[in-house]
Amino acid sequence: MTERPPAGPGGDPAFPGRAAVTTHGPIVPLWTCGGCAAPWPCATRRKELRAEFDGAPVSLALYLGSYLVWAAEDLGHVPAGLLHQRFLGWVR
Repeated sequence: MTERPPAGPGGDPAFPGRAAVTTHGPIVPLWTCGGCAAPWPCATRRKELRAEFDGAPVSLALYLGSYLVWAAEDLGHVPAGLLHQRFLGWVR
């Protein structure tokens, strides 16, 4: 099992110590959006991520890939293909 870095209040677990810029962060272990309760990453967060990683699609894919690994641990009942589509399928 992968140890997750602590996120802290409003923090980003991928970057400990960095404050989140959005209210649309993941609520784990359900992996729903903290801002709108949609499956994370929601449409709003996807738009924000595209803007944050503008011109760096490989970096965005690596960033989301780390979240995919964490989500797969929590959402073992969800088929891998669906998780892949949810976390990485829209990054193109």
